[in-house]
Amino acid sequence: MMRILRRIYRVIALFLWGSWHGIYCLPIRYLYEVEHSIRRMALQTKYWGGGIVKILGIRTIIHGDPSEYRKTGGLVVANHQSYVDIFLHASIFGLRFTPKKEIKSWPVLGWYTDMIRPIWVDRDSKQSAANLMEQFRDTLRKKIPLIVYPEGTTSDGQHGLKEFKTTPFETVCGTDIPIQPMISIYRVQEGDMHPAWYGDATFMPHLWAILGNRRSTADVYILPLIYPEGRNRKQLAKAVRDAMLKAYCEHTGWIPPAPEEQPAAPETKIQETDREQQHA
Repeated sequence: MMRILRRIYRVIALFLWGSWHGIYCLPIRYLYEVEHSIRRMALQTKYWGGGIVKILGIRTIIHGDPSEYRKTGGLVVANHQSYVDIFLHASIFGLRFTPKKEIKSWPVLGWYTDMIRPIWVDRDSKQSAANLMEQFRDTLRKKIPLIVYPEGTTSDGQHGLKEFKTTPFETVCGTDIPIQPMISIYRVQEGDMHPAWYGDATFMPHLWAILGNRRSTADVYILPLIYPEGRNRKQLAKAVRDAMLKAYCEHTGWIPPAPEEQPAAPETKIQETDREQQHA
């Protein structure tokens, strides 16, 4: 019974909060000059995300000091488990998002997302990649917080990090723009739905279960800034992932599986002949 009541309350609260936010942001979206509008929208997501996180009953605990990032700006890199991440991370910094282009055509949500002036990502178009990188750089040069999820998809949040896509790190290569890594870990009460949304899970049943959860906790670990220092995108991706994986293991107790031993390559005929001669 209590789960049903929580769901009803949260559906109503989310509708009212989202409606108020939409009305408030309309003039910012359509009446302000573009750059000023983008900056204001990024700031507004902090209050929008914070309100949603509270309505969902998630208590956010920040470990580390985000003030250094607020001074320098830079590219925020986080692990990705759920749509809940968007609200959680926005509530900490206020961010410009990089959603996939497909969301733009969704009823209501597509329009609502477009209103906060994100950078739409078309993962199937190589032609748009250069334009995408330029939008990323332009946003970061203006010290507007920008977040990427280099795992490329969501995970269950229980077994470390997926391998990182290296393309987002091209944005800061050859610059002095820092990267702000952070790790999010959700902790829910027994019997409640974990926020992780991954695999074949469908959206509405998962959201319905989340709405019925009791109070939960999100621990967010703000890691030290990482500067490019002349590294290429693959080197940067590895450095950032290593730092994030280390923090993840420290705070969850998860132990990465030992790397599988590679089978020895079969000897060529020449190698066999050389070995036979050595033993002759």
